[in-house]
Amino acid sequence: MANVKLSEKQLLEQFQARIVLLKGKKISQQELLDKCIRFSSKNMEEFMQQEFDAPEMTPEKIKKILANTVRTGYAFPEKSDDELLYGSE
Repeated sequence: MANVKLSEKQLLEQFQARIVLLKGKKISQQELLDKCIRFSSKNMEEFMQQEFDAPEMTPEKIKKILANTVRTGYAFPEKSDDELLYGSE
């Protein structure tokens, strides 16, 4: 089993204590983390929306991004990338 550093160790301990109070039995931190991971996996969409700030890509946003791209073509279409970078030896 791998060791994992936690930046929220105190929060995990508080969470563990609350679970003990609510359930009336002790649960190990390992078991608690396993349950959190399983829950997050089953509720991936909600987890992603709650915990990550990545913007949602909609067809409208994709269209807008593509509309702002510039097609320049190739300056040297007859040469490969390697030839352009390293010369034609």
